[in-house]
Amino acid sequence: MHTRPMGDATAGAKNGGIPQRGRHAGSAPKIDIGATAKEVDVEDPKTTSEHRPLILSPMEPKYPSRTSTDMHSSFVGSARFFVLVILFLVNSGMYLARINMSVAIVYMYDDDEELSKGIVLSAFYWGYASSQVLAGYLAARYGGKVVLSMSILGCALGTCFIPMHNSPTFVIVMRAFVGMCQGACYPSQMPILSDWIPWFERSRALSVIASGESVGTIVALFLGPYLVQIAGDWQSIFWATGFINLLLFGVVSVCLDETPEEMQARGWLSDSELRFINIGRSRLIRPKSIPWVEFLSNIPYLSVVCIHFCSDWGYLLILSYLPSYWRNVYQVSDSEMAFYSVLPCIGIPLVSIVGATFADWLLSKKVKLITVRKAMSAVGLWAPALCFHLLSYCKACRANCPAFRFALATMIIGVSLRGIQTGGWASNYLDIGPSYVSYLFSIANSVGAVSGILAPLVTGAILNDSIENWATVFNTVASLYFLGGLVFVSFAKAHVLFR
Repeated sequence: MHTRPMGDATAGAKNGGIPQRGRHAGSAPKIDIGATAKEVDVEDPKTTSEHRPLILSPMEPKYPSRTSTDMHSSFVGSARFFVLVILFLVNSGMYLARINMSVAIVYMYDDDEELSKGIVLSAFYWGYASSQVLAGYLAARYGGKVVLSMSILGCALGTCFIPMHNSPTFVIVMRAFVGMCQGACYPSQMPILSDWIPWFERSRALSVIASGESVGTIVALFLGPYLVQIAGDWQSIFWATGFINLLLFGVVSVCLDETPEEMQARGWLSDSELRFINIGRSRLIRPKSIPWVEFLSNIPYLSVVCIHFCSDWGYLLILSYLPSYWRNVYQVSDSEMAFYSVLPCIGIPLVSIVGATFADWLLSKKVKLITVRKAMSAVGLWAPALCFHLLSYCKACRANCPAFRFALATMIIGVSLRGIQTGGWASNYLDIGPSYVSYLFSIANSVGAVSGILAPLVTGAILNDSIENWATVFNTVASLYFLGGLVFVSFAKAHVLFR
């Protein structure tokens, strides 16, 4: 059954039959069931202008037939891909500012101060965890672009302030501030993705923007040591990364359009691409209230929170400690430390893009969405879990010994396979509650950030006793990866749960 979409008919006709969003024309709530989506207006029309509306996704999503709809829109080179490129650059800059401390801390503290290193490295995540829910609320109310812009600006300024004072307390406070600013990054991006990306392109879209994490990590880990050698001090790392984020603040402020309609109004988006986007996107609504209790009591959603925490524990630990691992366990030089720290991260964006494209291909072949999400999540966590368990058998020695070569190869495989998760649980927030995605993601990312606090502290305490305790560190990661994958596969759903 295909019925006429809600909204003003005249406005829709002016844009090639595309329904316009905003205030509803009628005085009574309506229910509209379309060919690919269902929409329920749960809002008092009088309050519409006071809040930003959000997306409600298809109740029973079906991969559209481009033959029957005569809709063709290339992914690469499209306007929505341009938006993803901007978000990719933002995430690259954000991870430059996040990972710079993993390099600088090697020069800031002696090798026997592992506990002090752990406290400084965890400080970022104190702020990161504290701002997630507030950022999600602000993004839902005022729009993702303004929150994202302020997030980038605060991150840039905080990063530049760090080298101004070498007091440990000051460094910890500023790192927590940078973390608080970065906590708004992904919650502010989720409404933008909901607005721009059809549900059947979400895996690829997330793989593009998430690749920025790896690029930022690679640049920070690889160029950081060289920058210290050239400048002669560790402070240069923070000046450089802070300046880059100031540039990105300008890019987002000038070039990013929050909705397709905004870009079309500027003449940069075609009617045909807007119609294609609307195939996988229903009309915008604003719910009257946020069902916090329902969120926290919903088992499928809590399974996503669980796997998010477990996945972040291993990944954030590696980002924080990988340079120290190569230097302390295998006595590599500074230049070698940079090279070996980068290698495991190179594979993440490659695997992520290939895996996400494969996930979307499976959907086009009528494989159930929940099957795709669970399969990608299981492989993305259980394969790395095996790799980290194998790393626990590697003994300390000098670089280029057999144990080192095995550790390097296993680390590369284990870290790279994380990219497969993009087509799994990482896309699930948009599946289960697109109209609440800012809140759902911010809650889960807050819990995930707790792992960023605990992992460096726990690891620092373990390694403070003996450098030989890396086996315990790796087995902890493997156990959490296995647990997270098991919980998600057992309880996850992929249809709309909150509406």
